[in-house]
Amino acid sequence: MAWLSRQFSTRVIVLIPIAIAINIVLGYTVQTILKLPIYLDSIGTILVGVLAGPIAGALTGILSNLIWQYAPVIGGGTIGPFAITAGVIGFLAGIWGQLGVYRSRPATGSQLILFAAIAAALVVALVVPIMGNPAYTNPNIGGYPDWVYTAAVVIAIAAAVAVAAFIYIRRDLAGFWVAIAGVVTGVVAAFVSAPISAIAFGGVTGSGTDLLVAALRQGGSDVLSASLGQGLFSDPIDKTITSFVVFVVLGGLSGRLLARFPLGERLVRTRAV
Repeated sequence: MAWLSRQFSTRVIVLIPIAIAINIVLGYTVQTILKLPIYLDSIGTILVGVLAGPIAGALTGILSNLIWQYAPVIGGGTIGPFAITAGVIGFLAGIWGQLGVYRSRPATGSQLILFAAIAAALVVALVVPIMGNPAYTNPNIGGYPDWVYTAAVVIAIAAAVAVAAFIYIRRDLAGFWVAIAGVVTGVVAAFVSAPISAIAFGGVTGSGTDLLVAALRQGGSDVLSASLGQGLFSDPIDKTITSFVVFVVLGGLSGRLLARFPLGERLVRTRAV
C-alpha cells in the first residue's frame, strides 16, 4: 500500500487534472479536427506515468478517455472503450519511469554516433509503411492529394535528423532509449486497441486512422487484421513522437522540481551538469 500511496502525492494529484486536459485538447484537435493518422492524446498520461508510477499513469489514461467520452460539446464518439488502451499506455510509462528510461545518459565518441544513427534509422523505419500503403499513394482510396506522399517522406527524414541531432548535440543516449520505449509502447497499444476497434466499432472510429483501415480492407484484410495493421502503423509513430515530447518537457524542468515527484530521483540521478 505504501508503494501505491507514494504514487499519489499532492503534486501528482494536482498534475493529473492538468495532464487529462492536455490529453483531451491535443487528442480532440488532432483526431477530430485535423483527422491525422496519429493521436497525440497520451502526452499527459506518459508524463504522469514517468513522474509518478504505473498506477498513477494508468489512472490518468483511463480518466482522460472516460471524461473525454462524456465531456459536453466534444464528448461522445468512440473514445470511451479505448480507456483500456490508455490505461495500458500509462502503466507502461510508469514502468519506463521506474527503469529510468528518461534519465540522462551522457556519452561521447563513436558510441554517441552509433546510437544517434540507430535512432534515426528507427524513426525512418516507422514511416516506411507509407511507401506501400494505398491509403496514401492512391488518391482514389485514401483521398489524400499527391503531395501527401512526398510530405510524409520529408517529415520522416526531418524527424530522423532531429532525433539524431538531439542525441548528438546533447550528447545524451537517453534519446535512443526514449525512442525504443515509444515504439514498444506503440506496438503494445496496437494489439490492445485492435480488438476493441474491430468488435465495438467495426474498425471505424471517426478519426484520421479510418482511411488506413479502409485501405487495408480494400486490400483483402478482415476487420480485425485491418484494425491491427492500422494500429501497428499509427501507434508506434504516435507514441515515439509523444515520448520525445515528454522527454523534452522533462529536460526543461529543474532537477529540484523533478525530485519532488515520486520517481523524480530516477530522472535526475545522472543528469548531465
